[in-house]
Amino acid sequence: MGVLGTIVLIAVTGVVLIVTGGSTRHVVDAGRATVSSPMSQYAAAPEVTSAPTTTAIESDAAAADELRRIADVDRPVVAGQLADRWIPQLSTKRPGLVADGLTWDNIAILREHRELRAKYPGARLLWSGEWSTFSGRDYWITVAGTSFADSAGANSWCDGNGFSADHCFAKLVSSTRPVEGSTVYRG
Repeated sequence: MGVLGTIVLIAVTGVVLIVTGGSTRHVVDAGRATVSSPMSQYAAAPEVTSAPTTTAIESDAAAADELRRIADVDRPVVAGQLADRWIPQLSTKRPGLVADGLTWDNIAILREHRELRAKYPGARLLWSGEWSTFSGRDYWITVAGTSFADSAGANSWCDGNGFSADHCFAKLVSSTRPVEGSTVYRG
């Protein structure tokens, strides 16, 4: 088996379990990519970014928990790679919103986010209340994982990917800038 034995990685709701040949378990926190065991001296912990799970969510409360988990995992990526630049905003939903012929709940919001994330792998989920550039503080926001120096670039991305003007527009996501001037809609 070698010095470390067999190592198996299993992704479980944002946590990776590293199991060696024996019964010892080592936990890597996906949000911080730190190892909570002496194993870190033998093998570097992989950088982990957790995608949404694809298991069926049957309760609104479970869907809300999963949305929160995804947004928590995505927040550092958004802050480090997308914030203070123009990005395409793909979806803006909250429970009770009536749009596109249905009344949205957390289950439908999670389903739509997963579909967008599957189609656009860099897509990220935000909770609007954690960012200063959203006037509505209680929305789940899906953004594309690509950024642009100006709003025209983000809106061009929306055009090029076949989105209607109602379903994709340029947004400046920030934790320090004001709401005013942070959104540029497409014609």
